[in-house]
Amino acid sequence: MINFNNLLEKKPFELKKNKKKIFFFDNQKKLTLHHYKNSKEFKKIADLGFPNFNKVKNSESLPYLHSKLFKLFNLKSTKFKKIKTLKSSGTSGSNLSKINIDLKTSLIQANVLKKILFDFIPKNIDTIFIIDSKKNFDDIKNFNAKTAAIRGFAQNFKKKYFLLNKNYQLNLNLIKILKKKFNKDTSVFFGFTNIVWENFIQVLKKKKIKINDKHSYFIHGGGWKKLENRRIKKKFFNKEIQKNLGIKKIINYYGMIEQTGSIFMECEHGYFHSSIFSDIFIRNTSLDLEKKFKKPGIIQVMSLLPISYPGHNIITEDIGVIMGEDNCKCGRKGKFFKVLNRIKNSENRGCANV
Repeated sequence: MINFNNLLEKKPFELKKNKKKIFFFDNQKKLTLHHYKNSKEFKKIADLGFPNFNKVKNSESLPYLHSKLFKLFNLKSTKFKKIKTLKSSGTSGSNLSKINIDLKTSLIQANVLKKILFDFIPKNIDTIFIIDSKKNFDDIKNFNAKTAAIRGFAQNFKKKYFLLNKNYQLNLNLIKILKKKFNKDTSVFFGFTNIVWENFIQVLKKKKIKINDKHSYFIHGGGWKKLENRRIKKKFFNKEIQKNLGIKKIINYYGMIEQTGSIFMECEHGYFHSSIFSDIFIRNTSLDLEKKFKKPGIIQVMSLLPISYPGHNIITEDIGVIMGEDNCKCGRKGKFFKVLNRIKNSENRGCANV
């Protein structure tokens, strides 16, 4: 099994291509064998679709799962009885992904998220303004992806302020009280993209409330599909944040419930970055590996963090393009990429048919 103590001692973007390839494959293969021994569903898929995978010599040849399988099956790789079943934040109760997380997996994911986060923002920030309702932070019974994300980010800051009430309305009294504080120290604003737009930015504009905070960071992720349906592009979204809040340091992140913790954060040049804890590949519609950079295709993501469930190697329903490796102007090592859109009318393919 992976030595997580050694893993967590490393910096998230320190390994160049050749060293990372060896390091990541060694650990990904150990994790794959762990799931093969402990998840009957994963074993069945590996045996049928990836025979003799234990003899392969690179990460891209290891068995993967389609993300939709987590909606169809309750996948586990742990015998511990004390686990949390994390559900995706969807509207259809019958079509939610189910992720089984034990304490060890949860702690590792939290530690890695912290390491990645503070590679993009200063470590001395102690305040986070969460553009969501506190009920999503407190609701342990209905633990879902939204709760996990809010808790994951919030636990890294001493002071937490929730800017929406239980009805998702902007707490105008709290805004007035905190308005002086917004520009006093460097803080972090955090929220989900569509909620930020609908329940925060639009209300500030309607109420003609301006916040002049030039020092802080704005972190957001998820929810792009709703905005893209309304033809709201990233450039316009960022412009509105700058205009209404004064914040210029805006960081989007790409992640998924199946790989909580090992998120891909966006650098100042507009690219998502894979850390030493994760990797990304692009495949064509036949699920063959796309070896050349700058060619769009289906995103495959790997993570070293999922232990209690086989979410370590996932074919997503997103289209993306890898722009390069080790040579981003931000200085971070590893692959950097863009997410273009969702697969239209996506359906189970390849390994999902197994």
